[in-house]
Amino acid sequence: MIVSMKKVKLFFLENDKDQLLNELQFNALFMPDKKHYQPQNPSKSLLEVGKAIEVIERHLKKSTGNHAIVDKDTFEVQNPKYMELTQRILNEQQTFYTLEERLKSLQQVYKDLLPYKNLSVSQSRLETLRFTTVTLGYYLKTNEEAFVGHMDTLGAFSETLSSDDDYNYVAILVDKEQHEQLLSILDSIDFKFAKKLSSEKTNEELISEFNKEMTELQAQMDRITTYFESSANELGALKLLYDQLLSEETRLQISFLSTDTTLYIEGWVRSDQVDQLSDVLNKKDIAFELEARDPLPDEPVPTAMKNNRFVKPFEYITNQFSTPSAYEVDPNPSMSIWYWLIFGIMMGDVGYGIVMVLLFGAALKFGKFKGAMKDLINVFFYTGFSAIGAGLVFGSMFGATLYTPLLEPINDPIPMLIISLIIGVIHIMHGLIIKLINSYRQKDIAGGLNDAGSWLFILMGLSLLISAMFLPMDALVKNILMYTSYGFMGLGVLLIVVLNGRDQKSIVGKMVSAFTGLYNSTGYLSDILSYSRILALALSSAVIAYTMNLLADMVWHSMPVIGILFGILVYIVGHVFNFIMGMLSAYVHAGRLQYLEFYGKFFEGGGYLFEPLQLQLKYVYQVNLKENNNKKNKEIL
Repeated sequence: MIVSMKKVKLFFLENDKDQLLNELQFNALFMPDKKHYQPQNPSKSLLEVGKAIEVIERHLKKSTGNHAIVDKDTFEVQNPKYMELTQRILNEQQTFYTLEERLKSLQQVYKDLLPYKNLSVSQSRLETLRFTTVTLGYYLKTNEEAFVGHMDTLGAFSETLSSDDDYNYVAILVDKEQHEQLLSILDSIDFKFAKKLSSEKTNEELISEFNKEMTELQAQMDRITTYFESSANELGALKLLYDQLLSEETRLQISFLSTDTTLYIEGWVRSDQVDQLSDVLNKKDIAFELEARDPLPDEPVPTAMKNNRFVKPFEYITNQFSTPSAYEVDPNPSMSIWYWLIFGIMMGDVGYGIVMVLLFGAALKFGKFKGAMKDLINVFFYTGFSAIGAGLVFGSMFGATLYTPLLEPINDPIPMLIISLIIGVIHIMHGLIIKLINSYRQKDIAGGLNDAGSWLFILMGLSLLISAMFLPMDALVKNILMYTSYGFMGLGVLLIVVLNGRDQKSIVGKMVSAFTGLYNSTGYLSDILSYSRILALALSSAVIAYTMNLLADMVWHSMPVIGILFGILVYIVGHVFNFIMGMLSAYVHAGRLQYLEFYGKFFEGGGYLFEPLQLQLKYVYQVNLKENNNKKNKEIL
């Protein structure tokens, strides 16, 4: 349900500001007005700790220390040694980058120089020759014959210093007067020139020095890598520090208004938590004054929802569409049941349902998920049970028929289609009932009767009429149902004719409005037909599962031994594919039926969520607010 809100104003002494903010954040009861927020850029310390965490995780095969549970006392105290550790990690990382760049540079020079290792003189000495020039470079072996011919014609001396699979690496000696001619010849055979090094040492000496320096650089980098790996033991503490800083920065964004002697802050508190907020502040001996009032008529009020364990995860589905208004009926208790039911029918297989229950149940048991991800996993866990139920009705387990089913979507789809449309009618009528309740709350009785009551009567009348026409029953009962259906439909039409043009002053305007209202019947017909997608999804999942079973059986019997292995592979891959696609399709289409056909009848939306000032936990899973309880709730950093 949607909980009513109170607008609260908190007065307190300036000396208590930090402690009050701390308690508000830890207990997550108070949502400050937007005017009290002053967005700031992340601090240097926060960015540095985040970067240090990334550095350590980059050097680990897997992350450790995530999702710790810590007590309140631990979270409140920042350990300065981990800020010092952060600086050391970043300094080491910078050193690592410098060494890495130097190593890459040397490796490239080494790679370029290695083919000319056998050059007996230094390259700088070659530059001092008076009458000749020496050119170093390489050419494709496929051009060797042309190269030798050109050198002979020119009268140049060439020496092959080394070769690989594709190239010959050579030194070419020629008179200076012939140098330009040499360059022209080399260009014709796509000759590549070696990079020049102005060094007094021979290439062999340089290569030896580079080898030694690269070995030293790699050793230093290995030392830093070892340090990063050993720092994994401190990763949990760094992540705790990150969340502490992040939460602290959230508090620093809060600004206050002031009187002559006090500071004050305005915001929202759930009406059922006003006393709890007072108790929290009293326990900390904070001198404060709390004023609480009901929202003003035109005041935008945040939406706070309070639902049970089953319904709460489905709030994620609604919030993906729009946040409910604080003044309307919470759609989640109703929507959760419908979504759970429709999703399960669309999956419609005992085997797939069991996989969902086990897979997502294990994720909830052993994983520590938070927020939207946890809600979504819970939704899939719960809908696994409805998939099992639907699978029992269809007699299907991984596409195989276990027994004679109550319904057979593949062999006899018409009954399933009728049930899908019946679900649609009931679903839409449920939405219209909620519309009536919302209209009553908003004191718009006429609008509720026109927009919802009229169509409730029409749909009830049509349902009774169809039942009387097609269900076997006594003649008297049949006549009673038919005349009752006429009465309901007539009453619905009358309400539309009378009320739809109530705001129009002219007779013509009222008549046009009445006609427009009746024309909406085509929209309701379209909405009801949309529920045929329940049959379509159940049918597609069943057909694909059956097909995969058939293919696996064919492969199984096609060849001895190998056929069995491939048959198992086809079976597993096929059902995994069908399972994933079935879940995706059911998630989307079950949501579509809620968003358009159901919510379209009553849902106003346009609200904004009640998001109290609270701890910002990116890495820490939970902060235990029970103080002095270290033994029960140990840190798992």
